[in-house]
Amino acid sequence: MTQTLPNHYRDTLMPHPDTHAEGPKIYQAGTLTYTKGGLMALSTWLLFGDFALTFFEQVFGRYIPIYLKDLQASNTLIGLMTGSFAGLVNVFFLPGISRWSDEFRSSIGRRIPFLYVVAPLTVLSVVGVGFAPELGRWLHAHLPAQLSESVSESVFVLALLCVLTVSFHFFNMVLINAYNWLLRDVVPLVVMSRFLAWFSIVGTASTTLFLWFVFPHFATHRWQIFLGVGVFYLVAFMMMCLKVKEGEYPAPTPRDDRPGFFKTFAVYFRECLQVPIYRHFFLLYLLITVALTCANSFITLFASSTLGIDLGDIGHVFAWSSGISLLFFYPLGWLCDRYSPLHVTLGAIIGMLAGSILALVLIQTKAAFLTYSIAISLPTVAWYLGQKAMSMKLFPSEKFGQFSGGLNVFGCGALIVGNILIGVLMDVSESNYRLAFLWTAILCAAAIFPMVIVIREWRRLGGHDNYDAPLPK
Repeated sequence: MTQTLPNHYRDTLMPHPDTHAEGPKIYQAGTLTYTKGGLMALSTWLLFGDFALTFFEQVFGRYIPIYLKDLQASNTLIGLMTGSFAGLVNVFFLPGISRWSDEFRSSIGRRIPFLYVVAPLTVLSVVGVGFAPELGRWLHAHLPAQLSESVSESVFVLALLCVLTVSFHFFNMVLINAYNWLLRDVVPLVVMSRFLAWFSIVGTASTTLFLWFVFPHFATHRWQIFLGVGVFYLVAFMMMCLKVKEGEYPAPTPRDDRPGFFKTFAVYFRECLQVPIYRHFFLLYLLITVALTCANSFITLFASSTLGIDLGDIGHVFAWSSGISLLFFYPLGWLCDRYSPLHVTLGAIIGMLAGSILALVLIQTKAAFLTYSIAISLPTVAWYLGQKAMSMKLFPSEKFGQFSGGLNVFGCGALIVGNILIGVLMDVSESNYRLAFLWTAILCAAAIFPMVIVIREWRRLGGHDNYDAPLPK
C-alpha cells in the first residue's frame, strides 16, 4: 500500500506514527510511503518495465553493428551510428530536458508524462530500423528517375537507416533518463542498492533470454523480431506507467527569465562542475563509458571476424556470461549497502583493467573468448551497479535529473569523439579488432585517479552514514 505525507521530502526509513515500535516499518521516498507489501508491488511493476526495456534495447544494440557491416558500412560509420549520434543528441538536448523535467509539475508527476510521450516514438523508430531494407527499396523505386539513377539502392537504404537510428537515439535518450529519474523519485534510498541489484538481475535475465533465443535468428526473422519485441515493450512499459505513482514535489525554484540556448548550457555545466565530488565523478564515468561502450561493438566483430565464431555461437557465449552474472548482483548490492558503492566501483575498475590486459594477450580461441566473457562479467556488473548506486546516493534530490543527466551529457559527449577515434583506429589497423581490449585497458587505468578523489571527498562530506549532498551555489 502507498500513502502520501504532506510535508516531508527527504528519503528516510521511519516507524509509522500509528504503530508501536514493534509495528511494521514504513519506507519513505519523498512524500511517498510504503509498507513492505507496497514496496514489493512497486518493485514488481518497475522490474516488469525494466525487463521489457532491456529486451527492447538489445534488438537495436546487438544487431546494428552486424546490420551495418552487411550494408558495407565502414568501421568509422559503425562507430558513428552505434555511439556518436547518441552522444550528440545527449549533449545538445539533455541539459534542457533534464532541467525541464526537474521543474515540471503535473497531476501524474514530473517523470511519467515524459515516458508516455517518448515510449511510442522510440518503438516506431526501432520498428522502422527493422523494416529499413523493405522501406528503402520501396522508396527508392518511387524516386524520380533522375534521382534514383544517381543514388544506388544500397546507399539509399543505408541513408534511411541512418535517419531512423538518429531518431531512435533521441527518443531513447529521453526515455532512459526519465526512467532513471523516476527510480530516484519513487524508490526509498535506504533500499536503493538492493533495488538496483534486483533491477540488474531482471535486466540480465532479459538479456540472457534475448541472446539465447532471439539473437541467433536475426538473419532469418529480422522484421518479425523488431515488430514483435517493439509491441511487447510498448504494452509492458505503458502498463508500468499506469501502475507506478509519483508523489508530490516542492514548487520549483522560480526564475525571473527563461535563459536562451547558450545560457542554459553555461548554467548547466557550471552547476555540474562546480562541486569537486561531482566533477570527478563525471570524469571517471566519462572514462569508463568510453572504455566499455566504444569497445563493445568491435569486441563483437573480434569474435565474428577475427575468431570466426558464427552468430549463433556468439549469442550463446554472451548468454552464458550474462546468465552467470546473475549470481553476482545481489551480493554486490548487499556490499554497496553494507559498505559503500564507491569502494565496490573502485574494485570494479581495477578488475576491468586486469581483465582487458589478459584478454589482449591470451584470447586466441572460442573457448578462451567464452572464459573471458564469463570472467569479465563480475567487474562489469560491479561497475554497473556501483556507479548507478553512487549516482542515486551522491546527487541531491532537488536537482537529481540535472546531475544524473549530466552523467550522460559528459559521457555521451565523449562518445562522439571516442566512437570516431576507435573506428578510425580499426580502419588504420586494417580491422585489428583485438585492439579494442587495449583501448579498454588504457581508459580504465586513467579512471582510477578520479575514483580515488571521489572517495576522499565523500568521506569529507560525511561518508556512509552522514553524507550530505552539496548543492551548487
